[in-house]
Amino acid sequence: MGLSDSSATYPNMKRKHQYCDVCGTLLPAPGYFCVQCDPPEPPDVDPEKGLNASQASLRIVLLILIFIVVAVVRLEIDLENLAPEKVASEVPLKIAEDEDFKLLFKIKVSFANLRDKPNTKTSKILFVLPKGTSVEVLEKKGKWSKIRSNPAPGEEARTGWLASKLLDSEIK
Repeated sequence: MGLSDSSATYPNMKRKHQYCDVCGTLLPAPGYFCVQCDPPEPPDVDPEKGLNASQASLRIVLLILIFIVVAVVRLEIDLENLAPEKVASEVPLKIAEDEDFKLLFKIKVSFANLRDKPNTKTSKILFVLPKGTSVEVLEKKGKWSKIRSNPAPGEEARTGWLASKLLDSEIK
């Protein structure tokens, strides 16, 4: 502390000059730091305050990377075979044609609308088929099936489009 006013106490000092607390040299003006001792150290970071967003996100990213590396090593994952060079094309399902077995389709809902086109917006209803009507699938287009009904004696066969989800299949 200073040597000028010995009777003054620290908070209520009324002196013209201030001196460095460490080395005792005269400070250039009030509020400045000592040229010989350097600026004072900033206060320690409060551990109760926690992390800022960038520190937290960096720690999360590092933990995720460590987890991935440990998983790859422990599970012995071959990273070269993870992404194949060629994408396998989908092979259509082949229907087995066997004389001993036959695939039969029937209407599984109370009433099914037989339509002239495979959609519900622009198509017209040609006929309404009751539940249990046996049908033959002629063609598939997305979620629609072109069918021909197997009529009872005295009725004519109807052909049109029907939503595939309205059909039930069985093997005989």
